[in-house]
Amino acid sequence: MCVSPASRSSKKIVSKKKILISKKAAVRKPVEIKKTVQTPMGEMADLVPTRPKLEPVMPVEKHGQLVLAATPAFTDFDLPTDNKLLFSSQHAAAFFQPTFSGRVISAMFGYVRDPGAKGYKRFHEGIDIRPMERDDDGEPVDDVRCAASGVVRYVCGDADGSNYGKYIVVEHSLFGAKVYTLYAHLASVQDGLEAGDEVDKGQRLGRMGRTSSEFEIDPERAHLHFEVDLMLNRHYIAWSEKCGDGEPKHGLYNGANLLGIDPVRFLLFLQRHPGAELGDYTATERVAFRALVPRREFSWLREYPFSLKKPITENTSALEVAMTYYGLPVSITPRSRKELTSSQSQALANGSFPVTYASEKELSENGCCKLMVQDGGSWSLSEKGASHLRQLIF
Repeated sequence: MCVSPASRSSKKIVSKKKILISKKAAVRKPVEIKKTVQTPMGEMADLVPTRPKLEPVMPVEKHGQLVLAATPAFTDFDLPTDNKLLFSSQHAAAFFQPTFSGRVISAMFGYVRDPGAKGYKRFHEGIDIRPMERDDDGEPVDDVRCAASGVVRYVCGDADGSNYGKYIVVEHSLFGAKVYTLYAHLASVQDGLEAGDEVDKGQRLGRMGRTSSEFEIDPERAHLHFEVDLMLNRHYIAWSEKCGDGEPKHGLYNGANLLGIDPVRFLLFLQRHPGAELGDYTATERVAFRALVPRREFSWLREYPFSLKKPITENTSALEVAMTYYGLPVSITPRSRKELTSSQSQALANGSFPVTYASEKELSENGCCKLMVQDGGSWSLSEKGASHLRQLIF
């Protein structure tokens, strides 16, 4: 576990509000999603042809002053710093902090890093937000604030304890599910902030910085790495121990157990569909492949029941998991024995996960996560992909 700085106060942050807990029934009518034409993000069409353009939001009066709301749902969820230029008419470069390459796309979510002859080679599970203010030494002084009300679940106050450097994870009961936000590369953590503290939307968590154990971030590239995550498995610690890795550093809040979604696309979705829930958003994600896993009650089904397409019954022999290229379970469909081929049943009995569908386009264009491999024109799970599914269903 990370060791917090000795200078941290023992004083606890006391919230004035309780966690936002959805009172909606488990069964509800999904938000009607109207198909919209995606337009390029300003002048970046040549770099990100499929990236949608966020619609500028007019300032609103709040607490006696005009503020720029991130989304129509701004009372529940907002950007974590004063940099709201993502929602302005200014160029995206005013919001995103690129890597040393200078490519603005490198600060976005997805298959955006280390370009090569066949596309980008590295996945970025979050967005990097540019500072708005610096001190005389060129270091950012921007406050990092909680994107939504919730509970602090993890605080790493050790700059060398993770490739995230100093980072914080907050759990939110929002959009009909448990959602986690992660704030990384912090210069400092708010004095007294501890796991278990209730925090309000907009409450200060720390200061933007450039800490990391894995690589050096120079002052010019200091930024906030921000993630919106789902938890892959509540039993991740036991999974790690079973694999012979022992108790994982950072416990449940290890990056290997927090699965990110694109914050920009998610915020855009909330702009266009106020009142939408997490399941409405994940249903719009593109499926890269489907694979069969044994019937079992695993953590994801309890945490994100909207992903289950129909009830599991005594006739269910397997579950068909539909995933994005980076491993987000989009949907899980129970399958009866009659729906399986004999070879699929045998593969499951032998501990394999037979692939039932693979999108040539999705997997060819987004190969960096390497969950699938191609051999002789057909796609199959890589060892990494099989391990990802084993972790999911453990």
